[in-house]
Amino acid sequence: MLHQPFRRFLVCVVAVLGCFLSGGLAQENVRQPQAEFKVERQYNVQVPMRDGVKLSADIYRPDAEGKFPVILSRTPYSKDSKREFDLGTYFASHGYVYIVEDCRGRLDSGGVFLPLADEGRDGYDTIEWAANQSWSTGKIGTIGGSYVGWNQWLAAVESNEHLKTMVSIVTPPDPFLNVPYQNGAFLLGMADWMILIDGRSMQDLSSYDLFSVYRHLPVRTMDEAAGRHVAWWHDWTEHDTYDEYWKKLSYQDKFDRVKVPVLHVTGWYDDDQVGALVNYPEMVAHGGSPEARTGQKLLIGPWPHHVNSQRKLGDIDFGPEAIIDINGVYLRWFDCQLKAIGCGQLMNEAPVRIFVMGDNHWR
Repeated sequence: MLHQPFRRFLVCVVAVLGCFLSGGLAQENVRQPQAEFKVERQYNVQVPMRDGVKLSADIYRPDAEGKFPVILSRTPYSKDSKREFDLGTYFASHGYVYIVEDCRGRLDSGGVFLPLADEGRDGYDTIEWAANQSWSTGKIGTIGGSYVGWNQWLAAVESNEHLKTMVSIVTPPDPFLNVPYQNGAFLLGMADWMILIDGRSMQDLSSYDLFSVYRHLPVRTMDEAAGRHVAWWHDWTEHDTYDEYWKKLSYQDKFDRVKVPVLHVTGWYDDDQVGALVNYPEMVAHGGSPEARTGQKLLIGPWPHHVNSQRKLGDIDFGPEAIIDINGVYLRWFDCQLKAIGCGQLMNEAPVRIFVMGDNHWR
């Protein structure tokens, strides 16, 4: 289906541009519901995987009786962060259970971290576990950006019946199209990421002379030049063609297995923008259910990889409209997909919404 990368990318760009002419998603000034619930938090809850490894999750729940839909995020970057605390508190206060889980081999979770290798199965197992908890309605949505977006797609192709929707933010395409290989050329900047997530905790990059690491040859031993030994780095650099190693870590040839509506979010300055520009039209064409094919939306702002973070990039100020109530956008999406609230309006709106740079307004 994919894997004629450049030609397919051009086709997808044309398809997305066609949608631009029809207008955008709903205005962001739609009134959002007020927080209803106090929040109960549970830390380091152990979630069993099929092979016996246990992954560690923090759970934010409405402090109330009853069952609630679940929003899941699986991250290699630590579940114990202010961002996750704020997001978990936000969603739980609006009537969702928010689960953030450390990936296998990272931070508080058991097992060994091998990028992408276990995320599909672990995602499926976590979704299944969450769906069967006493506080769960059995309806699961997922959210997250970059690697956490990869996690969502790899789990989605496993086709768990409890997965009902995704919010895919700045998600890269298949790993041989963007990172760690950009259409076949290895990105030396991946050395930063290799150092950052080596071991279980987040590593401090400030003490490294990264340009010295970049200049090191052979590329295969850059980990050693940084004073580390990272087995998967050797795998990445040895597999320098799109072979079976990378095919097992890919998702874009499996859109027919993804059966859920998806909100795709990216920015004009996102390094991984190509992921959303491919995934959106491909799901419209090849999604695994009628609901999936008709339930795709795309949002593109004037943002870098960290979406909705700033109105100014370099010397360019995109104005006050550049920053929107992004959590409100996500909440409105989940309310529709997991609670059947507001779907009539949301799903009848134009499928693509873009920020027009220069004019500095949404369309």
